[in-house]
Amino acid sequence: MKCKIILAMAAFIASNALALEITNYSTQAGGTLHNVTVAFDDLDNSAEVRCVIKKLGKPVGMKDKVLNGVGTMVIRIDGGIDSDTSVECLTLP
Repeated sequence: MKCKIILAMAAFIASNALALEITNYSTQAGGTLHNVTVAFDDLDNSAEVRCVIKKLGKPVGMKDKVLNGVGTMVIRIDGGIDSDTSVECLTLP
């Protein structure tokens, strides 16, 4: 019985998760500005999203923003970092 309850809870949580995708990532001003465009699979969804800029796997910049369907965040990194960067985004609870 416990197994069925756990499976039911996991299925409920998975069905309510908001899937999102990074649709564009670019830098400007020598890597001072990082533009991240994120879209939900269902454009009617809205949530607080956190994007983290990483250089060589280590975080160097971050921003949280409420997005509705699709939106772009601009993350400023003083001093600029324009090479070997990547971005990861996730929805916040």
